[in-house]
Amino acid sequence: MNPHLWLAFLITATAMAFVPGPAVLYVVGQGMRHGARKAVAANLGILSGNAVWFTASALGLAALVALAAPVFIAIKWLGVVYLAWLGLCAWRDAVRGSGSLAIARPVPTGMRMWRQGVLLQLANPKAILFFTALLPQFVDPAEPIAQQILVLAVTSIVSEFFVLAGYAWLAARGGALLVARPRLARATDAAAGTCLLGAGVGLALAHPTR
Repeated sequence: MNPHLWLAFLITATAMAFVPGPAVLYVVGQGMRHGARKAVAANLGILSGNAVWFTASALGLAALVALAAPVFIAIKWLGVVYLAWLGLCAWRDAVRGSGSLAIARPVPTGMRMWRQGVLLQLANPKAILFFTALLPQFVDPAEPIAQQILVLAVTSIVSEFFVLAGYAWLAARGGALLVARPRLARATDAAAGTCLLGAGVGLALAHPTR
């Protein structure tokens, strides 16, 4: 693969990973609420969703999905509703004060967090934009397409993993500090709920043609 195209892609993908969007807000919200390990599971779910999109791009399916407007819109709004529900549940715990009691908060399994991350990324319009409009700019049509996409997929997944893991660690540290102080315990759920609601709003406002 052309090294200049690869370097340009690495810089672009890493910069985009740092920009707060539905995926970042979701990982941050879960990190504050459930700790770094569960946030990493959510992170891996996001990256698994990206792997699906990279595979679809290699097979030429990503553009087809983007054109299937009714199906895409339905998936997108299901994701919006789900994120809103998670955010409202966090705010409910903040209001009730149950966030300060470990036994009062059901902790989701890592598999559940992973599954939620996959569904979120598959429903993310920005992901469709990236894989249908931006990714082709870094592929040289004179070279084998599948091999180039494989290289770009590994590059993107590795770089985004570390970015999201950093967000997860910071969020988990912040959440732990708040929980350690009884008067600030509710702020953990309130902040996490705000992030999850923000992820839902970001997903709702995102559009694949922008």
